[in-house]
Amino acid sequence: MLAIHRIFQMIFGIIVSVTILYFLIVYSGQYKQNQEDFQKALILKAFADEAKSVYLTGISTNFTQFYKYDFSSCFIKPQTKSLPEMQCMGTGIADVPVDTPLIFYPGKQVYISRGSLDYGWWVYNFAEAMPSITFVFNPEGSQEEKDVITSIVQLIPDTTDDWSVVKVGFAICDGGSLSNCGDQPCSKDDILSIISSWEAKTKCTASLKKSMKLVTVSRSCGSFMPQSGVCIGYPNTYGVGNAYIQGSGKEYVWKDPLDLVALSLGGSEKDEFGKTAGEKLYEIKNSALMARLSLAADITSRRIELILRSISPDNPCYASYVSLVNELSGIGGKDYTDLSQMDGLNQHLNAAKAYFQSLEEAGCERSMYGA
Repeated sequence: MLAIHRIFQMIFGIIVSVTILYFLIVYSGQYKQNQEDFQKALILKAFADEAKSVYLTGISTNFTQFYKYDFSSCFIKPQTKSLPEMQCMGTGIADVPVDTPLIFYPGKQVYISRGSLDYGWWVYNFAEAMPSITFVFNPEGSQEEKDVITSIVQLIPDTTDDWSVVKVGFAICDGGSLSNCGDQPCSKDDILSIISSWEAKTKCTASLKKSMKLVTVSRSCGSFMPQSGVCIGYPNTYGVGNAYIQGSGKEYVWKDPLDLVALSLGGSEKDEFGKTAGEKLYEIKNSALMARLSLAADITSRRIELILRSISPDNPCYASYVSLVNELSGIGGKDYTDLSQMDGLNQHLNAAKAYFQSLEEAGCERSMYGA
């Protein structure tokens, strides 16, 4: 009887020990995962702060902390009623607020720089964060195409500084071959100087590395659609055109070069839900821009209305001020989604820029550049 009792004690002890060991292993694994998620959140917070610093100062920098973990699933959610947030799919990381207009594509290291769109009466500043990447253009050779590609390149950061660990470069695709500048991708200055002498090339069929983004500009994307990446249609008289992402049935309306940078940088790579990175970047870009554009137009209109109260209708500046405020009142508070709406928006933007320029030339307004 005593032997049976001891056997039961041993069995009970083993069960208790195994149970305790199981919970220790589970707790240890959970603790490790929590610590990792905490570290990832700190890195994302540091990145958001660094992007804000670049946005405010205009001083570019390398952000190298992403190499510690896998951040490839992270992207910025478009702005709704609150601030945009950095979200990492399939992880336990809490969303991190991003209060800076930002075009972001993940990588082990990213180069953060500031760019701008000049509307004359207002300048839209934004930050860009790119990994080492090569934009591969497949040119047809027309002047319209050269203008579109030039506008894209001008908004992409120059990483030829000796201190930059991230390198953004350019190349040309002609059929099954790629043309670089020597053994390396072309620099920003190189590709801009090459553009003027480009001749028609055949459709790109070359094998591209994952770090390459194929960008095609064509009169007919239906017949010249690339194997990957995006195809950009020529702009109309209002500076508006259509763009297409390989593997997506949607039509994306573009109205400025930053739309094209967002689509080109994201490209046709899809997440687990089938959404392309190009579409994500396009959405966050337009969400951030439209919110600020509407606010800027409203503030500028109110400022002009105050000016009009203090000057006579006989003042030579008066008519241009009235015309400018009328154009600005047609800009804000709308959701521009199709080609005709974008045409209307760009008509207002182009006219407002022209009226503001006439005010500068007449001495009614001072150029923001000090001229």
